Amino acid sequence: MMCYSGGRFRSRLKLDSQTGDLTVRNIRTEHSGLYEVTSSKHTLNKMFDVSVVPVDDVKSVSVLVGDSVTLQTDLTEIQRDDEIQWRFEHQNSPIAEIIRKARKISTYDGPDGRFRHSLQLDYMTGSLTIKNIGIRHSGLYEVDISTSSSKHTIHKSFSVTVSGEMKSETVKEGESVTLRTGFTEIQIYDFMTWMFGHTFIAEINKGAQQYGDDERFRDKLQLDNQTGSLTITNCTISNSGLYELNINSNRHNVHQRFSVTVSVPGPSDKTAWIIGTILLVLVAAAASVIYCLYISKLKRRHLSCQDKEKGTLDALFPKGDPTVLNASIAEERCLSSVHFSRDPSTVLL
Repeated sequence: MMCYSGGRFRSRLKLDSQTGDLTVRNIRTEHSGLYEVTSSKHTLNKMFDVSVVPVDDVKSVSVLVGDSVTLQTDLTEIQRDDEIQWRFEHQNSPIAEIIRKARKISTYDGPDGRFRHSLQLDYMTGSLTIKNIGIRHSGLYEVDISTSSSKHTIHKSFSVTVSGEMKSETVKEGESVTLRTGFTEIQIYDFMTWMFGHTFIAEINKGAQQYGDDERFRDKLQLDNQTGSLTITNCTISNSGLYELNINSNRHNVHQRFSVTVSVPGPSDKTAWIIGTILLVLVAAAASVIYCLYISKLKRRHLSCQDKEKGTLDALFPKGDPTVLNASIAEERCLSSVHFSRDPSTVLL
């Protein structure tokens, strides 16, 4: 048997040497037409009219660096004779495959090793999961599904775009922040779930919105039905943390993460100036009060000393006594007996 795969069929044909079945991989509309098989030995003559319709074009998937994405085959369970083969960027060598009849399930590193420790194949459905995804994993993924229930091979294509790391958002308390999914439009059957840590906060299911009952987000959340983006209004410190988005559909699963930090705004320059002025006035007032108390206490000591000296003089020199001391001498003696400590508010006698 010989298989010619030039021109439009380049690297697309696979011929079964035992049965003579012909497989056209990665089929396109240009492969529509009449196929005929003949065999002189077995007097075989069959014709196949193949029509390729672009019912399901390439499915676009966006994912962030470090996340995981699952490309779905749409099969509920692989049958005994089913075969599934995943390829990357039109390469002939598969990156993953299942041959159920031979009980074989394999994942490969790829020609340049970019898929080492990154691929996981679901043995029940044939869906492919790319873990810890990086920029190098962006590109076109194709799967050929040969089922025992039909005589043809189902082909699906996925365009995977990997961008950025976990998104970080910083917002001031009282302001709003929007966590953007990066999608321009979500499909009606996409199921989107928003989580805050391990707490459910919002979802979109077949176009219907639903919100969680966590008190930290009461009357604060707004979902965009077209893009799935989440807006948090009137943010508080309790809204800081890790937000996760899971999108499940019949084609793919997407997981995104957002780190949100809510900060408390500091006082403005005007407010700080007012507070500083008030503190300065209070300090000056306190100093004035202390000084006044000190002067008042000093005067009371001085008057008390004068009264004592006067009493002593009156006792020693009664009125009419020719020996009379000048009152100024008593004042000097009184002042000389007053000593000051280092503390200006303390007077020692």
